[in-house]
Amino acid sequence: LRTEGTKEKDIFNFGKLWLFILFAIWVTTSLSGIASGVTSALAALTLASFVASAVFIAVSFDRDERRENTAAVFKRLRDKYGENLDIARGMFVVTCAPIILIYCCFSITNQLIRKTRIFPCSHPVRDSNDMFTARTRRQIDQMKTWDRARVYTFAVYWGIFFMVMQVLVAKLTVVFLSWLIEQTASFGLGAVTALLVVVGVTMFLLPPVPGVPVYLTLGIVLPAQGHKTLGWVGSIAYSIAIGLLLKLFSSALQQKMIGENLSRYVRVRQFVGVNSILMKAMRLVLSQNGLSVPKVAILIGGPDWPTSVLCGILRLSLPQIILGTIPVVFLILPTCVTGALLYMASLKDESGNPEFSWAGTVSTITASLTALVQFGSMIVAAYYLEQAADKRMDDVAAIEDDAEVKKADDEAAHLNKCYREVTQWQKIPMFPKLLMRLSLTCIVISCYIVQLFSSRCFTEHTLTDSIDDNLRGNVGNLFLPLGWIATGLFGASMVLLYAFIRWGKAKAKVEAIEAAPKSDILAYGSSDRTDFDLDTHVVATADGIRADD
Repeated sequence: LRTEGTKEKDIFNFGKLWLFILFAIWVTTSLSGIASGVTSALAALTLASFVASAVFIAVSFDRDERRENTAAVFKRLRDKYGENLDIARGMFVVTCAPIILIYCCFSITNQLIRKTRIFPCSHPVRDSNDMFTARTRRQIDQMKTWDRARVYTFAVYWGIFFMVMQVLVAKLTVVFLSWLIEQTASFGLGAVTALLVVVGVTMFLLPPVPGVPVYLTLGIVLPAQGHKTLGWVGSIAYSIAIGLLLKLFSSALQQKMIGENLSRYVRVRQFVGVNSILMKAMRLVLSQNGLSVPKVAILIGGPDWPTSVLCGILRLSLPQIILGTIPVVFLILPTCVTGALLYMASLKDESGNPEFSWAGTVSTITASLTALVQFGSMIVAAYYLEQAADKRMDDVAAIEDDAEVKKADDEAAHLNKCYREVTQWQKIPMFPKLLMRLSLTCIVISCYIVQLFSSRCFTEHTLTDSIDDNLRGNVGNLFLPLGWIATGLFGASMVLLYAFIRWGKAKAKVEAIEAAPKSDILAYGSSDRTDFDLDTHVVATADGIRADD
């Protein structure tokens, strides 16, 4: 697996592997409700891949090699990604916080053993007053140099993203669609199609909802209603066609109705970073006419709502985007087939035996194909975006900046600086620090509970289950006691983070006013503008602080 390049390049290849593995989180969410075995296996594969890749890279290099390349790797990361490293650090904190605590406990135990000199082979203690070993102390000191308020904020954001995707989207979407399937069981094919189109478009217009559960519902309901008139093959083909038309129509609505309308607002364009290298690289790839692998991979592999809305914000050609979206049929096809097979597996003959005993096994295979298509397209999209940003730098740089966004960025730069200054960890008072620490603690505990004890948090519910039978007619029964605890910690974390950010913004406003040049204040006083106008201007500017701050 080692490449012919430098050892530093090998380390970066593993880093890219970790980023690719993250896409499995989205795929796992999309597949919720299909088959618990596939979803659980993919989630386990994600965690195992993280651990395995870390172990593999650790044993691939000796100690001297790791020391030689660590400084070069981090320098390259800082040069290329700059402050965006805090996003990765936030992910590290929220995913590894318990592991860090365990590591520190081992370090304390190790230091105590060294102090007692029980084992003659123990390393000598460098600082007898320190509770940690020298290595752990260096690592802790390095982490203290981080902008901890910013890193912890991103850590909470990552946790919120995980909980939204794994609970609100993965669980509640499946429950709603299972209810819809149950309610339309007695409807005709035409009525069911019309109802599913309306519901499908509505769900596509919701930002966090992935498309796979919608396609799966089409694959279950339409063949169930149409197999007597169209046959199984014809009804499955019909569901695939409806799914494709639904996706194309929803993409057009997302792009024209939402994206292009939002593009009129400078703050929206500023928020998505239209002047960033990533957005320019995406514009470069998606603005190509016709079909290309990078373009299709982005439009299929990217999250449905964000991708289509971004196309509208970037003012890309709708016909060309629709053309590039048509290959999504290769994702819709195995998903609809999976849905039909799940329904077929539930049918019984007169003797009570399964009418299609093979359907359950084949549905697992087609569900795996769905995961392969979506996961593969995400990997290809990420690869080509990086290639466009790295290999076509001249073309990316040739794309002009949005003048209004650049002006807004320049105007907000001072206030952003003030926010960063007042939220330096050493300067934050005890109470705001407590808010941030409690927020981080709540979200970490919540995420670990949901990930490690999912079966004790939620009642297992798939698209073919009945709410009356499986949840005793109450959607609230989806949440078991431990699930309610995890959800409560999730809500508490968001409230605490909001309180911390409000405190930081208020302090930043005061700092901005105090740091305003006296000449500007005098100018305000000598003109028609008043102190109130100055304060209003600063407050309005403060509201433009980017979400990542």
